[in-house]
Amino acid sequence: MNKQLKVLFIGTYVPKECGIATFTSDLLNSVYGEYHDVHCKVIALNNPSETYNYPEEVVFQIERNKIEDYYRAADYINQSDVDIVCLQHEFGLFGGDAGDYIFALLSGISKPVITTMHTVIREPESEYRASTEKLIKYSEKVVVMSQTAVDMLKDVYKAPEDKIEIIFHGLPDYPFNNCDKYKKMLNLKGSPLVLTFGLLSENKGIESILEALPDVISQYPDLVYLILGATHPMVKKIHGEAYRQHLKNKVSELGLENNVIFHDKFVEKEELCNYILASDIYASPYLSREQIVSGALTYAIGMGKAIVSTPYWYAQEMLSDNRGLLVDFGDTEGFRRSLLYLIENPEECNIMRKKAYDFGRKMTWENVGREYNAVFSKALRNCNIHPKIQNKLIFLPNQLSEVKLDYL
Repeated sequence: MNKQLKVLFIGTYVPKECGIATFTSDLLNSVYGEYHDVHCKVIALNNPSETYNYPEEVVFQIERNKIEDYYRAADYINQSDVDIVCLQHEFGLFGGDAGDYIFALLSGISKPVITTMHTVIREPESEYRASTEKLIKYSEKVVVMSQTAVDMLKDVYKAPEDKIEIIFHGLPDYPFNNCDKYKKMLNLKGSPLVLTFGLLSENKGIESILEALPDVISQYPDLVYLILGATHPMVKKIHGEAYRQHLKNKVSELGLENNVIFHDKFVEKEELCNYILASDIYASPYLSREQIVSGALTYAIGMGKAIVSTPYWYAQEMLSDNRGLLVDFGDTEGFRRSLLYLIENPEECNIMRKKAYDFGRKMTWENVGREYNAVFSKALRNCNIHPKIQNKLIFLPNQLSEVKLDYL
């Protein structure tokens, strides 16, 4: 009988309202799998003053700005029976310069580390370059979610090809269907119903869609544009609801009050899926080209939505081969033409939807979990052949104050 694999995940975790928290939870469940043959634990990252009622799999918590928590977490890992560590990496999750507190943990453990990189920067500032290069060094394998990210790791950071694995962002497996059932369930009107989802911040580019709507609505007055999502917590902390109010003012200026709806809330995964399934068109008008992954776009692809998006890196790759329409950043006229094309050409629109849906089958969480388990097994075999020598160097982040020895 095979020994049960024990995996420890490090990242934010539900019930924290955060995309990576949801991702970590979904990944854990997919790795745990149908036969429950993998034992999973979690070390959860918190911001100062946050407390959560975590589920039982969370065995340790790190306050992101407390360097001592990272050292204690390393001690916990070394004393545990964990076989492998799966780190969810996004620079802002960890304290220090470019999130370098995480190396207080990574430099002190002897277990193999599989790192999922949620951000890869093409033109990094020095501290982000150093942080990424260290991350590659301490990881047995680095997982990214697009070929673009693979190419950047090799070209920009000279990562060894045999360290890099590409595993798509996961998504729930729903049948290909029409929207009416879900519109009724959520009491949503709109024909067509256009959806943008995500934590609200200025880089979402929603103005581009709003400015495109008056002409479209003059021809299709039943169209509804639903903007779903709470304001990003960091944006809200600094700027309050200024951006949402700016968008509402824009709606009033354009006379769109009857056609634009704001749902100001963080929706749990099942509810989010219902909203996406209810929509006819998914709009992803982000302003930043440097976006290497988008969970919301992944879900829209896998649920067979008609999609119009700006050409950020992830969208360019995922929507190639006629799986969606791409419009240049801030191109109001391009969004107007694309929305009209999708509405007025239902046959071509359905072909596009089916292509997206079929492509999405390889991205279901069941398949993603299977691929991660294969990477874990490969990494463990490599470690048994080439045992990892524990790094005894003490990590000293720049923020630590000088030690005072006067009393001696």
